Amino acid sequence: MTSRYQRPTRGLFVLLSAIILPTAAVYGKRPADTGSFNAAMIAGDPMSPVNPFNGGSDPLTMPGDARIGVFPYSRDQIFRVLTAPLKLTTIELERGEKLIADPAMGDSVQWEIDDDKMNHVFIKPHKADLVNTLHLTTNRREYDFTLIASPAGGFFYQTVRFQYPRAPMARVNVRDEAGGAGPGATATERGGDSGSITVSPDKLNWDYTVDGNAEFRPEVVFDDGHSIWMRMPVKAQTWPVPMYKDHGDRVVGNFIRRGDFLVFQRLADEIVLVSGKDEVTVTRGRRRFLGVF
Repeated sequence: MTSRYQRPTRGLFVLLSAIILPTAAVYGKRPADTGSFNAAMIAGDPMSPVNPFNGGSDPLTMPGDARIGVFPYSRDQIFRVLTAPLKLTTIELERGEKLIADPAMGDSVQWEIDDDKMNHVFIKPHKADLVNTLHLTTNRREYDFTLIASPAGGFFYQTVRFQYPRAPMARVNVRDEAGGAGPGATATERGGDSGSITVSPDKLNWDYTVDGNAEFRPEVVFDDGHSIWMRMPVKAQTWPVPMYKDHGDRVVGNFIRRGDFLVFQRLADEIVLVSGKDEVTVTRGRRRFLGVF
């Protein structure tokens, strides 16, 4: 039999139990944050594209087609190339460049690789969400790649090319041939610094015409017998990519920026300067006074 003095005590005990037990359940063991856990697992997966160790430099994409990527070449860069399952990605090297050793690929089971014995290497993954590494050794350079197989229907590069810096020795040879100056010559006679035009003015060809009204329309165009020099207007917010025709196809040529000049490192009858949807055509012929337009 329960006395009237015991009832409040039992009631207080029941109340305290109701408070303490849920609190212990909450603070005694918290469930893991599923979202954070999954993100950490994905980022730490050595085969995940989002793993920071699977990164690399990304190419510049062409205004007309983003599936064409252009890398500025550097031996100190790892080039990240996006591919797609069962679709071919072509790595286009410099003309005259070819492999002198078999391509070294981390995973040769889930990826296919081939070449045309010239300057093209072909890559194809068998499925999505793969990561691979690739090393190429050619008669001129070495390349290191991180290959990413995008999800089905995802973005990929169909063609990857390179923009190569002009060899320093080539600039020295041009300067020596143009100036012919001896050790005691002045800076002007030696052709000035490496940013100066290194040929005599009478050897420059000003026979060019320019068509187009984009903001990057060149103000002056000439060639020195080796390269085409185009002075960009100061107001130009972006500089264009120069392209020329090769067997009917537009191809990105090697170019560098030298002060206010965009220097296209070869001669061509026609160059198309492209930025976004804007185009300017530079054609050899139809002389203008000192190349001014």
